[in-house]
Amino acid sequence: MIIGSRQRLSVQCDDLEIRIDDQIIKRVDHTKSLGLTIDDHLSWCNHVDEICKKVSSAIGALKRVRPFISKETAIQIYNALIMPHFDYCSLVWDCLSGYLSDKLQKLQNRAARIIIKSPFDTSSDHLLSTLDWERLFLRRKKQKALMMFKSMNGLAPEYLQSLFSQRRSVYNLRDSKGKLTLPKPSTNYLKRSFSYSGAMLWNNMPKSLKNAVSVNHFKQLIKKVALADISDSHTAIM
Repeated sequence: MIIGSRQRLSVQCDDLEIRIDDQIIKRVDHTKSLGLTIDDHLSWCNHVDEICKKVSSAIGALKRVRPFISKETAIQIYNALIMPHFDYCSLVWDCLSGYLSDKLQKLQNRAARIIIKSPFDTSSDHLLSTLDWERLFLRRKKQKALMMFKSMNGLAPEYLQSLFSQRRSVYNLRDSKGKLTLPKPSTNYLKRSFSYSGAMLWNNMPKSLKNAVSVNHFKQLIKKVALADISDSHTAIM
């Protein structure tokens, strides 16, 4: 698989042939690695499609058993069989297009409607507030914020910590204190990477979150913040 923009791949790689030991290596447009489906444009379309298939199947099962179980049991089933698909490796594929984010959100709305037995025309805001659920894109953003806190406090793997460096300013500006250096993105791929979006997210977080004394303290604080408090410039708005 060769990764690049549609324009570059069509111009430069259409006739590209790779051989090893005189054997032609078959080119594919997507492949799976550690449960992630990676495509040659890093758009995550194939991965979201895989999530949708698995979640739709689980929601179907939940719908069939819902008349025979309590609301609390239905929520437990959701947390055990559905939510893990939404959360798995979301740090990697968080920066989705609005269209793909919306596909996932509709599934969460559908599960909520089944759990609380609401009519089809019930608003998604009412569904989620009734269950005290966050929208998925906000949940992903908060999970990324948590990983940034761990990275900044020596609690994440070294290969993640090494992606970030403190911003240095010869003018010692108050605004630059505690902020990270942003890579200079030449492509949208870098803008969607954890090294860029994570640093952007950290720089925009309020000091109260950055100064949390522990992971548990950070988790308690971030439950109370709004999207604007942890937003970066590439947040997908539903």
